[in-house]
Amino acid sequence: MNNLMDTYITYTEKKIKKYIKTILDKQYDENLVSEYLKTYINARYYNIQNTDTPARAFYLRILEELEYKEDILMKRCEEESQNLNEKQEQLNKIHNLKELFAYILFFDNVRNVENFKSIDNIKEIISKMIQTANSLFKIEVSQSVEKKLYEEIKKDMIEKEVFLDKFDTDEFALQFENSKVKDDVYFVTLEQKVKMPMQYSEAAIEKVYNEGIVAEDKLQVEYILLSVVVISDIINGNFDDKYIAEFASTLFKKKQKLDSILSILGNQELQDKIHLNIMYSDYIKNQKSILAYTKKGYNFTITLDNTVKSIEDVEKLKMFKMVIVPQKLSLYKEIKSNKEILNNVILK
Repeated sequence: MNNLMDTYITYTEKKIKKYIKTILDKQYDENLVSEYLKTYINARYYNIQNTDTPARAFYLRILEELEYKEDILMKRCEEESQNLNEKQEQLNKIHNLKELFAYILFFDNVRNVENFKSIDNIKEIISKMIQTANSLFKIEVSQSVEKKLYEEIKKDMIEKEVFLDKFDTDEFALQFENSKVKDDVYFVTLEQKVKMPMQYSEAAIEKVYNEGIVAEDKLQVEYILLSVVVISDIINGNFDDKYIAEFASTLFKKKQKLDSILSILGNQELQDKIHLNIMYSDYIKNQKSILAYTKKGYNFTITLDNTVKSIEDVEKLKMFKMVIVPQKLSLYKEIKSNKEILNNVILK
């Protein structure tokens, strides 16, 4: 199963290339565009920064990364052996394309046109982008091309919104509980809203829902809905919030099914923001498998239970970014008072 983040990003990449190719036509340089596009995607969707003191504003951090890539491309061009005219022409193209890329931020929900008093809508942004292209690249984009580009960008922006909205469901909803200790960490559970016949008690329904095959299968729904939350976070420049999601340890005995379900989270940013919660006793039984999936990029959160016997056992979990300590745990007070192991511990 393709994960939603990769699908969203691939769509974005494809469209950005098409916009630039439409404007530049014969001056379109696939290699150069791909260089800038890779940098843009890394900054926009993975918050990758190469500067020591990145700007606080998200859009400025992206622009800084584009300038960083410009410097790299300029130096590379200077080092290549070619005649002076060819070199200057390439240097100009590198700079001009970076200037053009700055407009992409308006089409990819980074910068909002409503924030600019002198700009009324996306149509004016496109006109300014084409004016810039005409001036820098010495071309003349026709009005018909500009109109066609506007219609396509407008359609694509709506389509990206629809893509996320279509996963809304009346049958299920995610419930978020703040960790209290850390403001940017949330415990997530999937709540089913399907009305069941009166003869079934709530306890019976809850047991069926949270055990066995149903508990495994519901993870597909939970991870898809949570992926939409993460994509929405990133669209808004929120890379900080982390989500501790449910997991079924019985899946470790069903590798094919486990791989299929985890493929929903098969993206670096999804894996960074979504942590899979397992009990300590299940971790002890499945250490080898958990380590293997950790190496693939998945993050697991360990919730301690009373099978943990000592502080030393807790200290061995330093490889995990988060360890949950329930208040009912017999070692709760001892762990709470031990400042040396509190870096990755979340008291609950």
